[in-house]
Amino acid sequence: MGPESNDDRVSVVVPVYNGERYVVASLRKIADYLAARGGEHELVVVDDGSDDGTLAAVRAFREDSPVKVVVVDLPDNRGKGFALRQGLGEARGELVLFTDADLAYPVANFTRVIDALQTGAELAIASRVHPESRYVTSPRFFRRIYTRHTLGRAFNLLTRFTLVPHVHDTQAGLKGFRARALARVLPHLTLERFSFDVELLVVARGLGLGLVEVPVTFEYQSEPSSIELGRDSVRMLTDLGKVAVRRLLGAYPSDPGKEP
Repeated sequence: MGPESNDDRVSVVVPVYNGERYVVASLRKIADYLAARGGEHELVVVDDGSDDGTLAAVRAFREDSPVKVVVVDLPDNRGKGFALRQGLGEARGELVLFTDADLAYPVANFTRVIDALQTGAELAIASRVHPESRYVTSPRFFRRIYTRHTLGRAFNLLTRFTLVPHVHDTQAGLKGFRARALARVLPHLTLERFSFDVELLVVARGLGLGLVEVPVTFEYQSEPSSIELGRDSVRMLTDLGKVAVRRLLGAYPSDPGKEP
Protein backbone atom coordinates (compact mmCIF):
# COMPACT_ATOMS: atom_id res chain seq x y z
CA MET A 1 0.00 0.00 0.00
CA GLY A 2 3.04 2.31 0.17
CA PRO A 3 4.65 4.48 2.84
CA GLU A 4 1.64 6.80 3.20
CA SER A 5 -0.66 3.97 4.27
CA ASN A 6 -1.74 3.68 7.89
CA ASP A 7 -4.57 2.26 9.94
CA ASP A 8 -6.53 5.51 9.72
CA ARG A 9 -6.58 5.99 5.95
CA VAL A 10 -10.17 5.63 4.69
CA SER A 11 -11.53 5.02 1.20
CA VAL A 12 -15.25 5.53 0.56
CA VAL A 13 -16.62 3.91 -2.61
CA VAL A 14 -19.83 5.35 -4.10
CA PRO A 15 -21.53 3.80 -7.14
CA VAL A 16 -23.97 6.09 -8.95
CA TYR A 17 -26.33 5.80 -11.91
CA ASN A 18 -28.18 8.82 -13.29
CA GLY A 19 -27.68 10.78 -10.09
CA GLU A 20 -27.09 14.21 -11.57
CA ARG A 21 -29.74 15.81 -9.32
CA TYR A 22 -28.23 14.78 -6.00
CA VAL A 23 -24.77 13.27 -6.40
CA VAL A 24 -22.70 16.43 -5.83
CA ALA A 25 -24.51 17.23 -2.59
CA SER A 26 -23.85 13.69 -1.36
CA LEU A 27 -20.20 13.73 -2.41
CA ARG A 28 -19.70 17.09 -0.69
CA LYS A 29 -20.95 15.66 2.59
CA ILE A 30 -18.70 12.60 2.31
CA ALA A 31 -15.64 14.64 1.34
CA ASP A 32 -16.20 17.11 4.18
CA TYR A 33 -16.55 14.21 6.62
CA LEU A 34 -13.27 12.66 5.45
CA ALA A 35 -11.45 16.01 5.46
CA ALA A 36 -12.58 16.65 9.04
CA ARG A 37 -10.94 13.38 10.13
CA GLY A 38 -7.53 14.68 9.06
CA GLY A 39 -4.96 12.55 7.25
CA GLU A 40 -4.97 11.15 3.73
CA HIS A 41 -8.36 9.81 2.65
CA GLU A 42 -10.05 9.25 -0.69
CA LEU A 43 -13.44 9.12 -2.35
CA VAL A 44 -13.88 6.60 -5.19
CA VAL A 45 -16.89 7.41 -7.38
CA VAL A 46 -18.06 4.87 -9.96
CA ASP A 47 -20.35 6.17 -12.69
CA ASP A 48 -22.31 3.11 -13.82
CA GLY A 49 -22.91 4.14 -17.43
CA SER A 50 -25.15 7.12 -16.63
CA ASP A 51 -26.88 8.79 -19.58
CA ASP A 52 -27.51 12.13 -17.85
CA GLY A 53 -24.97 14.67 -16.56
CA THR A 54 -23.72 12.57 -13.64
CA LEU A 55 -20.20 12.00 -14.94
CA ALA A 56 -19.63 15.67 -15.76
CA ALA A 57 -20.95 16.69 -12.33
CA VAL A 58 -18.62 14.26 -10.56
CA ARG A 59 -15.60 15.41 -12.56
CA ALA A 60 -16.40 19.05 -11.79
CA PHE A 61 -16.71 18.23 -8.10
CA ARG A 62 -13.31 16.51 -8.16
CA GLU A 63 -11.62 19.79 -9.06
CA ASP A 64 -12.41 21.50 -5.75
CA SER A 65 -12.89 18.53 -3.42
CA PRO A 66 -11.08 18.77 -0.05
CA VAL A 67 -9.99 15.12 -0.43
CA LYS A 68 -8.68 12.99 -3.27
CA VAL A 69 -11.41 11.86 -5.68
CA VAL A 70 -10.93 8.89 -8.00
CA VAL A 71 -13.49 8.71 -10.81
CA VAL A 72 -14.23 5.35 -12.46
CA ASP A 73 -16.16 5.77 -15.71
CA LEU A 74 -18.01 2.64 -16.86
CA PRO A 75 -19.21 2.91 -20.47
CA ASP A 76 -22.32 0.77 -19.92
CA ASN A 77 -24.80 0.30 -17.10
CA ARG A 78 -23.88 -3.05 -15.55
CA GLY A 79 -25.51 -2.77 -12.12
CA LYS A 80 -24.56 -1.82 -8.58
CA GLY A 81 -22.68 -5.05 -7.91
CA PHE A 82 -20.42 -4.67 -10.94
CA ALA A 83 -19.85 -0.98 -10.21
CA LEU A 84 -18.89 -1.75 -6.62
CA ARG A 85 -16.44 -4.43 -7.69
CA GLN A 86 -14.67 -1.92 -9.92
CA GLY A 87 -14.64 0.78 -7.26
CA LEU A 88 -13.49 -1.51 -4.46
CA GLY A 89 -10.66 -2.67 -6.70
CA GLU A 90 -9.46 0.94 -7.01
CA ALA A 91 -9.60 1.73 -3.27
CA ARG A 92 -6.26 2.22 -1.55
CA GLY A 93 -7.27 2.91 2.04
CA GLU A 94 -6.60 0.58 4.95
CA LEU A 95 -10.29 0.91 5.80
CA VAL A 96 -12.66 0.69 2.82
CA LEU A 97 -16.34 1.61 3.04
CA PHE A 98 -19.04 1.61 0.40
CA THR A 99 -22.34 3.45 0.54
CA ASP A 100 -25.30 4.44 -1.63
CA ALA A 101 -25.06 7.67 -3.61
CA ASP A 102 -28.29 9.07 -2.16
CA LEU A 103 -26.78 8.88 1.35
CA ALA A 104 -29.73 7.00 2.82
CA TYR A 105 -27.17 6.27 5.55
CA PRO A 106 -25.92 9.76 6.50
CA VAL A 107 -22.18 10.24 6.95
CA ALA A 108 -22.43 10.22 10.76
CA ASN A 109 -22.99 6.47 10.42
CA PHE A 110 -19.52 6.05 8.89
CA THR A 111 -17.96 6.57 12.31
CA ARG A 112 -19.66 3.48 13.73
CA VAL A 113 -18.41 1.34 10.85
CA ILE A 114 -14.87 2.75 11.12
CA ASP A 115 -14.81 2.28 14.90
CA ALA A 116 -15.84 -1.36 14.52
CA LEU A 117 -13.05 -1.97 12.00
CA GLN A 118 -10.45 -0.21 14.13
CA THR A 119 -11.37 -2.30 17.14
CA GLY A 120 -10.92 -5.66 15.46
CA ALA A 121 -13.71 -6.40 12.97
CA GLU A 122 -12.61 -7.42 9.48
CA LEU A 123 -16.03 -6.62 8.02
CA ALA A 124 -18.55 -4.19 9.56
CA ILE A 125 -22.04 -3.89 8.11
CA ALA A 126 -24.95 -1.57 8.80
CA SER A 127 -28.03 -3.22 10.29
CA ARG A 128 -31.36 -1.45 10.03
CA VAL A 129 -32.90 -3.93 12.49
CA HIS A 130 -30.28 -3.47 15.20
CA PRO A 131 -32.04 -2.50 18.47
CA GLU A 132 -30.21 0.84 18.44
CA SER A 133 -30.96 1.68 14.79
CA ARG A 134 -33.42 4.42 13.86
CA TYR A 135 -35.54 5.20 10.78
CA VAL A 136 -36.09 8.78 9.61
CA THR A 137 -38.89 9.14 7.09
CA SER A 138 -41.45 11.54 5.67
CA PRO A 139 -45.07 11.15 6.87
CA ARG A 140 -46.12 10.50 3.26
CA PHE A 141 -44.38 7.10 3.40
CA PHE A 142 -46.01 5.88 6.62
CA ARG A 143 -48.62 3.77 4.81
CA ARG A 144 -46.12 2.16 2.43
CA ILE A 145 -43.01 1.66 4.51
CA TYR A 146 -44.53 -1.37 6.24
CA THR A 147 -44.87 -3.24 2.94
CA ARG A 148 -41.29 -2.48 1.90
CA HIS A 149 -39.94 -3.38 5.34
CA THR A 150 -41.91 -6.64 5.43
CA LEU A 151 -40.64 -7.73 2.01
CA GLY A 152 -37.09 -6.89 3.07
CA ARG A 153 -37.40 -8.90 6.27
CA ALA A 154 -38.83 -11.88 4.35
CA PHE A 155 -35.89 -11.81 1.94
CA ASN A 156 -33.42 -11.58 4.80
CA LEU A 157 -35.10 -14.43 6.66
CA LEU A 158 -34.72 -16.56 3.56
CA THR A 159 -31.02 -15.70 3.21
CA ARG A 160 -30.41 -16.41 6.91
CA PHE A 161 -31.92 -19.88 6.65
CA THR A 162 -30.21 -20.77 3.38
CA LEU A 163 -26.92 -18.89 3.04
CA VAL A 164 -25.80 -16.53 5.82
CA PRO A 165 -27.00 -17.57 9.29
CA HIS A 166 -26.87 -14.96 12.05
CA VAL A 167 -26.70 -11.93 9.71
CA HIS A 168 -29.82 -9.88 10.41
CA ASP A 169 -29.62 -7.36 7.55
CA THR A 170 -27.81 -8.43 4.38
CA GLN A 171 -28.99 -5.61 2.11
CA ALA A 172 -28.11 -2.42 4.00
CA GLY A 173 -26.15 -0.16 1.65
CA LEU A 174 -23.32 0.67 4.04
CA LYS A 175 -20.51 -1.80 4.65
CA GLY A 176 -16.80 -1.56 5.49
CA PHE A 177 -13.71 -3.76 5.28
CA ARG A 178 -10.18 -3.92 6.50
CA ALA A 179 -8.09 -3.76 3.29
CA ARG A 180 -6.60 -7.23 3.79
CA ALA A 181 -10.05 -8.75 4.24
CA LEU A 182 -11.34 -6.99 1.13
CA ALA A 183 -8.40 -8.33 -0.90
CA ARG A 184 -9.42 -11.88 0.09
CA VAL A 185 -13.11 -11.41 -0.71
CA LEU A 186 -13.03 -9.42 -3.95
CA PRO A 187 -11.68 -12.10 -6.35
CA HIS A 188 -14.63 -14.39 -5.54
CA LEU A 189 -17.43 -11.93 -6.31
CA THR A 190 -19.37 -12.40 -9.56
CA LEU A 191 -22.88 -10.92 -9.28
CA GLU A 192 -23.51 -7.63 -11.05
CA ARG A 193 -26.80 -6.47 -9.62
CA PHE A 194 -29.27 -7.14 -6.83
CA SER A 195 -27.75 -9.76 -4.55
CA PHE A 196 -24.15 -8.57 -4.61
CA ASP A 197 -24.33 -8.09 -0.82
CA VAL A 198 -25.48 -11.66 -0.21
CA GLU A 199 -22.65 -13.10 -2.31
CA LEU A 200 -20.19 -10.86 -0.49
CA LEU A 201 -21.36 -12.15 2.89
CA VAL A 202 -21.32 -15.79 1.75
CA VAL A 203 -17.70 -15.38 0.67
CA ALA A 204 -16.75 -13.55 3.87
CA ARG A 205 -18.30 -16.32 5.98
CA GLY A 206 -16.50 -18.97 3.95
CA LEU A 207 -13.19 -17.21 4.58
CA GLY A 208 -13.91 -17.03 8.30
CA LEU A 209 -13.78 -13.23 8.47
CA GLY A 210 -14.80 -11.53 11.70
CA LEU A 211 -18.08 -9.71 11.04
CA VAL A 212 -19.85 -7.10 13.16
CA GLU A 213 -23.31 -5.57 12.60
CA VAL A 214 -23.55 -1.93 13.67
CA PRO A 215 -26.61 0.25 14.36
CA VAL A 216 -27.41 3.06 11.93
CA THR A 217 -29.79 5.90 11.26
CA PHE A 218 -31.53 5.16 7.98
CA GLU A 219 -33.27 7.92 6.01
CA TYR A 220 -36.23 6.52 4.09
CA GLN A 221 -37.06 9.36 1.71
CA SER A 222 -38.18 7.66 -1.51
CA GLU A 223 -40.43 4.82 -2.54
CA PRO A 224 -40.20 2.70 -5.72
CA SER A 225 -43.35 1.94 -7.66
CA SER A 226 -45.10 -1.38 -7.04
CA ILE A 227 -43.91 -2.52 -10.50
CA GLU A 228 -40.28 -1.77 -9.65
CA LEU A 229 -40.62 -3.42 -6.25
CA GLY A 230 -42.12 -6.56 -7.75
CA ARG A 231 -39.55 -6.74 -10.56
CA ASP A 232 -36.64 -6.20 -8.19
CA SER A 233 -37.96 -8.85 -5.80
CA VAL A 234 -37.99 -11.42 -8.63
CA ARG A 235 -34.46 -10.47 -9.67
CA MET A 236 -33.18 -10.73 -6.11
CA LEU A 237 -34.70 -14.19 -5.70
CA THR A 238 -33.12 -15.23 -9.00
CA ASP A 239 -29.72 -13.97 -7.86
CA LEU A 240 -30.17 -15.72 -4.53
CA GLY A 241 -30.65 -18.96 -6.43
CA LYS A 242 -27.44 -18.31 -8.36
CA VAL A 243 -25.48 -17.85 -5.14
CA ALA A 244 -26.97 -21.03 -3.67
CA VAL A 245 -26.03 -23.03 -6.78
CA ARG A 246 -22.51 -21.62 -6.88
CA ARG A 247 -21.97 -22.49 -3.24
CA LEU A 248 -23.33 -26.01 -3.81
CA LEU A 249 -20.86 -26.43 -6.68
CA GLY A 250 -17.96 -25.31 -4.48
CA ALA A 251 -17.36 -22.02 -6.31
CA TYR A 252 -16.88 -20.10 -3.04
CA PRO A 253 -14.16 -20.60 -0.40
CA SER A 254 -15.09 -22.81 2.53
CA ASP A 255 -11.80 -23.15 4.40
CA PRO A 256 -11.30 -20.17 6.76
CA GLY A 257 -7.57 -20.80 6.81
CA LYS A 258 -7.13 -20.81 3.05
CA GLU A 259 -6.13 -17.67 1.11
CA PRO A 260 -7.73 -17.15 -2.31
